[in-house]
Amino acid sequence: MSFRSCVRRVVYGNYTLYVASHQLVHFFLKHLRGGLKVVNHGCAKLRKDVIGADNSITIGKGSLIHKMELYVRGKDNTVEIGKSCIIGHNCSIRIEGNGCNVSIGDGTTMTRDIHICVQEDGMSITVGKDCMFSNNIIVRTSDSHPIYKDGQRINPPAPIVIGNHVWIAPETTILKGVVVGDNCILASKSLLTKSVAESCLVAGLPAKVVKTGVNWTREALY
Repeated sequence: MSFRSCVRRVVYGNYTLYVASHQLVHFFLKHLRGGLKVVNHGCAKLRKDVIGADNSITIGKGSLIHKMELYVRGKDNTVEIGKSCIIGHNCSIRIEGNGCNVSIGDGTTMTRDIHICVQEDGMSITVGKDCMFSNNIIVRTSDSHPIYKDGQRINPPAPIVIGNHVWIAPETTILKGVVVGDNCILASKSLLTKSVAESCLVAGLPAKVVKTGVNWTREALY
C-alpha cells in the first residue's frame, strides 16, 4: 500500500484538498490506538478508547472496577488506582493532553456516574485514601474551551487535589485548581471553585464552609 494510492486530490475552485482513503485512516488508527499498558492486580472491566503512545493504567490489589470508561487522547499519561478501591457503574476517566496523571488512593469508593476529566498538558487529579464518592459527581481540570481578554487567555487549567477521607455527596462538581483538605464533607449539589481547609463541611452553589472541625465515618444509618 503506497501513500499516494491512498490519497485522493480534489480541486475545488482555488483550493486543493487531499482526502485520505478508508485504508489510510485504518492504517493510522491501527498504529495510534492501543498505546496503553494495563497492569491489573485487581478485578477490573474497562471500556478503553485510547489514541496515543506510552499511556498506562495500574490497578491495585483487591480493587473492583465495573466497566469503567477510559478515554485517552495523548501520550505519556498515567492512571493509578490504589488497593481495595471500588469503582461502580457508568464511571469514566477522560484524559485529553500529554503527560497527565490521575491518582486514586487506597480504599476509595465511587458509587456510580463519577466523571473525572483531565484536560491540557501536564494536568493532574489526585484523590487521597479512603474517600467516598456518592453519585453523579464531576471533577475537571479545565473549562474545555479558552476564554480571551485583550488577546490573552484568562482561563488556564489547574490541577486538583482531594485529600484523604473526603466524603463527596451526590451531584457535586469540583473545578480546576481546587484543593480539598482531609476529612472534609462536600454536601449534595455543591459547586467547588475554591480550595477548602481540612475537616470542613461545605455546601452551596458556589460552595461555602458551613461548619469546621467535623469528621465522618462510613457506617450506614439504617
